[in-house]
Amino acid sequence: MIRNYELCFLIKADLQEEDFNKEIDFIERSILREGGEIVKKDNLGRKTLAYPIKKKEEAIYYLFYIKSNPENISKIESNFYRRENILRYLILQRKKFNFKEIEENAGTVSE
Repeated sequence: MIRNYELCFLIKADLQEEDFNKEIDFIERSILREGGEIVKKDNLGRKTLAYPIKKKEEAIYYLFYIKSNPENISKIESNFYRRENILRYLILQRKKFNFKEIEENAGTVSE
């Protein structure tokens, strides 16, 4: 059964643009290699963290909306566990994607 998932990544903010793009490419390839389908991706930009993570005060928030089998999610997740440039990640199952609500709320987050 295919389900909807939202993947949120906190990526080091001090990366060069080239390194940042390589990290995003790695995430995309990992999702596709394990049978996931990328529906949408959003760069929410650089944000100040509520508390330091791995001695970093800022991170770039990046969201992926994907469709995948539940069995593949653990395989996808295992690719991110030891990545140096990914500070944190979160994978949530969604009943449906509500892109209109997400776009409205994106403007309310302080940068």
